[in-house]
Amino acid sequence: MSFQTRETKLHIWMKWFSVALAIVVALTIIAAISLYFFVRLSLPALDGNNTLTGLSQAATITRDAQGTVNIDATNSLDAAQALGYVHAQERFFEMDLARRSAAGELSALLGKATIKMDEAKRLHRFRTRLTTALASLAAEERAQLAAYTNGANAGLAALAVRPWQYLALRVAPEAWQEVDSLLVVAEMYSMLQGRAIEQAFADAVLREKVGDSIFQWLKPRGGSWDAALDDTVMPNYPMPTTDELNTRTDVPDSTPTKATLPTASAYSSLAEINEHHIGSNAWAVSGAHTAHGGAMLSNDMHLGLQVPNIWFRAQLNIADSIANTKRLTVGVTLPGIPGIVVGSNGDIAWGFTNSYGRWFDWVNAAGLPTQEIIETIRVKGEPAVTLKIRETAFGPIAKSHLGRDYALAWMAYQPDAINLKATTLAGASSVDAALAVVQGAGMPHQNFFVADKAGKTAWTIAGLMPNRNSQHLDAPRAGFTSIDNATYTPLAPALYPTVKNAKIWSGNNRQLGAKNGALIGDAGFDLGARGQQMRDRLRATDKFSEQTLLNIQYDNEALFLARWAALLKAATLADPDIQAQLQKWNARADIDQVGYRLARSFRAKVHEQLWKSWLSSLNPALTKTAIADVRLEYAVWQAVTEKPAHLLPKPFATWDDFLRAQINAVRNELIKTQGTIAAATWGERNKTAIKHPFSRILPALAPYLDMPATPQAGDTNMPSVAGPTFGASQRLVVSPGREQDGILAMPGGQSGHPLSPFYGAGHAAWAAQQSSPLLAGVAVHTLILRVK
Repeated sequence: MSFQTRETKLHIWMKWFSVALAIVVALTIIAAISLYFFVRLSLPALDGNNTLTGLSQAATITRDAQGTVNIDATNSLDAAQALGYVHAQERFFEMDLARRSAAGELSALLGKATIKMDEAKRLHRFRTRLTTALASLAAEERAQLAAYTNGANAGLAALAVRPWQYLALRVAPEAWQEVDSLLVVAEMYSMLQGRAIEQAFADAVLREKVGDSIFQWLKPRGGSWDAALDDTVMPNYPMPTTDELNTRTDVPDSTPTKATLPTASAYSSLAEINEHHIGSNAWAVSGAHTAHGGAMLSNDMHLGLQVPNIWFRAQLNIADSIANTKRLTVGVTLPGIPGIVVGSNGDIAWGFTNSYGRWFDWVNAAGLPTQEIIETIRVKGEPAVTLKIRETAFGPIAKSHLGRDYALAWMAYQPDAINLKATTLAGASSVDAALAVVQGAGMPHQNFFVADKAGKTAWTIAGLMPNRNSQHLDAPRAGFTSIDNATYTPLAPALYPTVKNAKIWSGNNRQLGAKNGALIGDAGFDLGARGQQMRDRLRATDKFSEQTLLNIQYDNEALFLARWAALLKAATLADPDIQAQLQKWNARADIDQVGYRLARSFRAKVHEQLWKSWLSSLNPALTKTAIADVRLEYAVWQAVTEKPAHLLPKPFATWDDFLRAQINAVRNELIKTQGTIAAATWGERNKTAIKHPFSRILPALAPYLDMPATPQAGDTNMPSVAGPTFGASQRLVVSPGREQDGILAMPGGQSGHPLSPFYGAGHAAWAAQQSSPLLAGVAVHTLILRVK
């Protein structure tokens, strides 16, 4: 064969290859375009008309440029149907995940990867419990659920194509049921109280091993950082003696504690354990401290951040037959539940922070009668899994320790612990009326803040409190409960702790001392430094506007770290790099500050090493099971300032040697990750990582699904709580009756659909700490739901 012949054949082959490649590329593009337009069909219709069976009169749904929904309805049931309709169209997949997570049913949708999660949740049997509770709800609540459910299923059915997540999973969504809304409340119980329940068991084991005095020193109730509403301060616990704890002597290894516990190794470092997911702020000032005489509320609830954001902005215009007007209620809703969760109705404004009270007990189940229950967990594409549960009168046997079984007694299991009573806040017209609604309401226990148009403010605990009159504040914070002491009768609303001061606040810290504090209990309050800082900011100012009250939410002055920075500075006099950065530090957690990151990292390293050393000296097995909390600060600071020889970790000869070793470790870590000390700014460490669940599985989707990674000012132990995956899920400031001046921002948009114009709307303003109006702007979309 000649060279020319071979060349000709190669030319022909290349020509056909080019044609084939072009066809493949074209088909790929066509397929991608087709997929794009097919996925677009799952977007809701924002304009036009639709019919909805069950409405008494037509309801109007408008959206502004940010996607904020305004619902205009004749009555509350029509509003509930319209809200259900919108929730399902924009967020049905997230509603589905919430109900499935609470019920332990994720695996039927997601497959075998979530079986362990389902087993942990199925233990609580929430679907069974709440199906029973549903039948006993008040008629008004049942009607609300029926209306919302009807609207949700109509909204889902009105989509031209099922939500895009179900297209990706190749499954069909299952219809919403009335009990599912109660399951969403149950999921909030788990989100807000689940970690405290786990830590309480680990603490009970720790207390058994080390005794009361050591436990109270390592995990005190409080101290100098307290910021209680009644100004009580807990006393300091004495430092252990040499006989009680001595790091300088050898301790023989012991048999590991056999217990079903969370392990310390489940967290990346003690710094993460120490400051894991604690943060929500609320404060209110009375009319005496505003120019217009109306009270004012500020609330930024801090939660794990992901896409889409947990909340959904909405305002409800509902006819008031008595006043012959329409009442506007505005704020944030939770998809899956009818009504405004946090907001203002013109007469009152309200908000929440997690209480961290003890709403559960670990009961020694010895001698308790048990019933075996078999639960079946459906698994997508796999055989079903069965789970055996041993149930007691208090709750399921959930843990075992040294051959003993323990039952979880949890207020969430009580018949009245989950209902929709709190949604009637929209009809309350005064502080006292609002207190009557939330005290005993079926919801996770929260610090409840309310401000009214008349200028009054109040705090109480929202939720179904247990009657603990027999307990005292100095009773053990953590321990196993005997059967005789596991009393779970509800507390009468008249006995609920209530504070009506001109200025009130909460940073998840201990709220009260004495008897009322005993009613709340302690399941892991925050240290109090954050609450103390906001308390002092409030007391330093006499008159507030919306913006000046909001400014406290952005307060990132590092008052708590000042003493650690001073200690670091004194210990590094011979280190010019660290000294230079500390000299330039502006004493704030700003994104360009290296000094803040140095002081923070130094403190975290000292905490980590002392915790490990002390536990190893007490019982080496505890290093695998015991979990530190933020109040370890008291013991650590006492040690590094008083420098007792018997608490100094080996092999260091002096405390100065120990501190310098921690500084060197911090230096080496920062240089390894950032190249130089000067490049180790706080912003480099504290970038947002607000991700969609799908992008965690398929990282290639991250640019299309996730919010941009943005350096954030702020941190723990200051009002401006900000972490990569944890922070303000909303920021609200409002004075009831002056909603036009109110402020509301969220870290994500309204829609769960990445092709929606509202998918990330508002995120940029939130990230830049810019004010956004509470009320919806000019309507750019109008959808009318007509009576069918």
